Amino acid sequence: MMNRVGSVVRVIGLVFLGATLPGLQGQAPSQSFEQQLRSQYQLTRVGGNGTVVGQPGAILVMQEDGLMAIPASYGPYWYSTFKKGGRIKSSMVQHGGSVAMGERRPFQVGEKLYLVNMEVTATEIVFNVQSCGACDLSVNPNDPPYRARLAFQFDKGYLSTADSKQVLETVGQVFGVAASAISPTVEKTKLPPPPVPLKLPATYVSAQTQTDQLQLNADNSFSLQASGETYHGTFVVNGNTAELSIRETGDKTTATIEGNTLTDSSGQTWVRREQSAGPASGGAPLRNEDVIKMVKAGVDDAIIIAKISSSKCQFDTSTDALIQLKQSGVSAAVLKAIVGAEK
Repeated sequence: MMNRVGSVVRVIGLVFLGATLPGLQGQAPSQSFEQQLRSQYQLTRVGGNGTVVGQPGAILVMQEDGLMAIPASYGPYWYSTFKKGGRIKSSMVQHGGSVAMGERRPFQVGEKLYLVNMEVTATEIVFNVQSCGACDLSVNPNDPPYRARLAFQFDKGYLSTADSKQVLETVGQVFGVAASAISPTVEKTKLPPPPVPLKLPATYVSAQTQTDQLQLNADNSFSLQASGETYHGTFVVNGNTAELSIRETGDKTTATIEGNTLTDSSGQTWVRREQSAGPASGGAPLRNEDVIKMVKAGVDDAIIIAKISSSKCQFDTSTDALIQLKQSGVSAAVLKAIVGAEK
């Protein structure tokens, strides 16, 4: 109650102060004053049915009780005034016809509003406001928009010489300005993440089954070990998507590239296994015979290629040596990794 009384006293003081200032009878406010007013209270364009057109302007916050509103579909506004007493007064007649009692409602303190029109005359500053709808969480966004008209009334001549700060304080007793304007109709476009280049060769391990591995090679071939079976094929990268064609089954599958992970079409996640910068100090370089030993032992191609990519290598890539490797059962994918390691 004390806050209410204090608010009324402040408004009365502002209005009486304005009444004592000298001024020219009936003279319109200066253009600079009106510019300041419109700069702080920017308009929102709305259609006949209350739909926001374009980017909303300032969003007002109702500070006082008593402003009666009617559905925007009625067109004309309910007439309300605010002056010396500091209370909002609504007339009993709505311009253009009457409105049923059940179709009227007051704007509540704290409710957010759009300013859809402003008129400045020699004695009045008129605000036409509309309920904010989707930008106000305190009201049902499905409710139809409501509008109201409030005329701030001043003595003749006051606005022509009044301090704009005092007038803005008077208007601010009824309409505050929200800290930020949230548009219910304009959403920020979410841009897709930039393509992530694959660093090849790369080995990915299934986050669900550690024994499942996917080896992607620099020549766009791959080998896949899953559920105890080994598959081979080729892949292509388009943006953040890799499409794999499996040679043994003729099937195709896709995987989304997200940093150091791949997510395949079944939802399984594959994590890139970081390769060491090189062998431990003093370790022997990898040679042709080491690869042959691994092949003879039945080591999977993906593991052999990963070993080549993470080791210091000293391969013999002469024609005869490559023929010997081929005759020893070394696959084409491993041969390409051997040749590539020498570059």
